Order: sequence, then C-alpha cells, then structure tokens
Amino acid sequence: MQNKVLGLVFADNPEVDLGVLMNNRSLAAVPVGGRYRIIDFILSNMVNSGIINIGITTQSNYQSLMDHIGTGRSWDLDRKNEGLFLLPPYIESATASDTVLGGIDTIYGAMDYLKRSRQEYVIVSNCNTICNIDYRKVFKAHIDNDADITMVCFKVDKLEESELKRSILVNANEKSGLISDIQIYPSKQSNNLSYMHTFIIKRELLIDLVEDCVSHGEHIISKDLLLRRVKNGRVFAYTFDGYNQTIDSIQTFFKFNLDLLNKEVRDELFATDGDNKIYTKPKDMTPTKYGKGADVSASFIADGCKIDGVVKNSIIFRGVNVGSGASIENSIIMQQSDIMDNCMVENAIFDKEVILRSGKKLVGQETYPVVIGKRTVV
Repeated sequence: MQNKVLGLVFADNPEVDLGVLMNNRSLAAVPVGGRYRIIDFILSNMVNSGIINIGITTQSNYQSLMDHIGTGRSWDLDRKNEGLFLLPPYIESATASDTVLGGIDTIYGAMDYLKRSRQEYVIVSNCNTICNIDYRKVFKAHIDNDADITMVCFKVDKLEESELKRSILVNANEKSGLISDIQIYPSKQSNNLSYMHTFIIKRELLIDLVEDCVSHGEHIISKDLLLRRVKNGRVFAYTFDGYNQTIDSIQTFFKFNLDLLNKEVRDELFATDGDNKIYTKPKDMTPTKYGKGADVSASFIADGCKIDGVVKNSIIFRGVNVGSGASIENSIIMQQSDIMDNCMVENAIFDKEVILRSGKKLVGQETYPVVIGKRTVV
C-alpha cells in the first residue's frame, strides 16, 4: 500500500471551535489523553497501514504543531524519499485573499504537493476524528468495488438535534455499500450511517475535481465534491465498527478524554494487544511522585507529576503539581499546571501552565465544563 496511497490531513477545520484551547495552536496540536496530540491518531493510523507519504495542510497557529511533529521521526517518517510534509497556507498572489472558505480551497493550496507525488491514490482526512483504523481494509474495499470514491462511515443510533447539526449522513445500499444520497447537517434523521470525514480517491481524479470546483467558485468538500460525485459516479461507503470520536466542541473534547478512563476504549484505541500502536513525540521525565496524602482512583496520571492531594476520574498531563488537601474530580489538567493546597476542581479543563491559587474552587457541569486558558493564574 505504501507505493499506492498517500495521505492528506487537514490540521485545521474552520467549523470546529475549541475556545481558548485553540488560541495559540491549531486543532491538530490540541493535547489529549495526558501525553498525545489530536493528530497523533490519524498519523499513526496511516503509518500502521503502510503509508509513507503524508502531507499536513495548515492555516494558522501551526508553530506548536511544527514543534510536535518535527521531522516525523516519532512516526518513522523522517525519510530521504517522501515521508512527512507540513504544507503552509498557500496564497496565489499578493492581492489574493488568504481566507480559506472550505476544504476544497485547502486541497487546492496543496496542489503542487499532490501533482508531484507518485502514488495513485489519496486518503483525505480531517485530523480530529479519533479512532484506530486499518486503512488497508478501506483501500481493499475501494479496489474491490471499483469505486470513484470510498467514504469511511460508522453506524449511529438516534441522534440528538445538536448532533444532527454537526453530522453528515449517508444513504447507502446495505449489501453493496453504493451511496445514493448524502444529507449535510440535516434537521431530521433519515438513516443511521454517518460520515467520518475521511475518503479515498484516485489522485488524478481528486486534482481534476478540485480544479473544477475552484473554477466554479465552489468550496465545500461534502456538498460540492462528494455529493456531486454521488450523483454522477460510483461512491461507496466503508463502515467502520470500532470506537471513534470526532472532537469538534469542548463537550466532545471533554467526553473523549474521560472515555480513555474506560479500559475497553483504551485497549481498543491504543491497540494494547496488537501492532497498531498510537505514536507520539517522546519526552523523558522523572516518574510521578505520590505523597503521603495522595489518593488517586480511576485516573490517568502522566510522568513528572507531584501528587499530594485527591485525584478521581481525571486526566493529569506531565509535570502537574497537585497540592496537599487539593481535590480534582472529572477534570483534565494539562502539562505543568499547578493546583495549590486545599483547592477544589470539578468538571474542568485546564490548558498548560495554569496556576490555581491555594483555597480556590472551580466547579463546572459535566455538560459544560469550566475551561481555563493557557498560563492563566486564578
């Protein structure tokens, strides 16, 4: 597969807003799970599937992403030929607008990269759909179906109104998988197959379709590229049946991190019994130190921390200090934050290097957690 398929990953999505968590970084670089970044999952999936040519498109605030991925060594992508490419925003002329209106514009900005690549097929994907998927199976289905496009989907139950507004639903034949219609952010649910913002297509066909869309002033992949091809070509659905979570809001970010405390989710996602591991940039730190007053349960504690208080059902990133008498529950505390003595934190998300002064209390709701920005002192 490595000589046939390349990967194109969007590091940003203008429709996703994670509030202060994206003030200083791209969507792809948002930290998750105690030691990972959002983009680690899609990169690892592609590498585990044998893809060795991966381009990452960027829009803004990509310094943190550059620092994280570096040369791609952590994913075995630091190669003389091909490997990992960070694709900065492309502006056609000095007078051109640098506003990206949709995914088609993003792909068009990466056109030079696509045209000089030698692989016949492309996997195009958002960075923020978290799963552990074998793209070799998707590619095999694409070839077997003689498809123009194969869209990766998953089955859903009854969706809430807020979920429908963020979902792209697909009507596909149950036996063949041939797609007859796509519903983009519908008001009513008519089927139970949802698009995971990942598709496979021939590289030359993608180039032709994108250039045609641009010439007609069209910008949206789902509406202007995929839906049109459904009506005029062979578009199939590949149904993925494993764990997946699209991080597109503070609520889904909060849910995903706490989902990792479920052993079944963790075992599947990180392939603890298999070869499809999730890789990230390594950092060497001392082991976490637990004081006499420490009481930790149902939590993920990264290395380099100092715990003297109570931690329940929470994700604690590297280098966090939890003071004596402090209590943290149902919360996500990112790297190098300092929770001082006798504090109480519940249903909260702290970005990096937050300081919570002694005796302070911050309590949010499970549906609306408190979010504190990077380097804030409370």
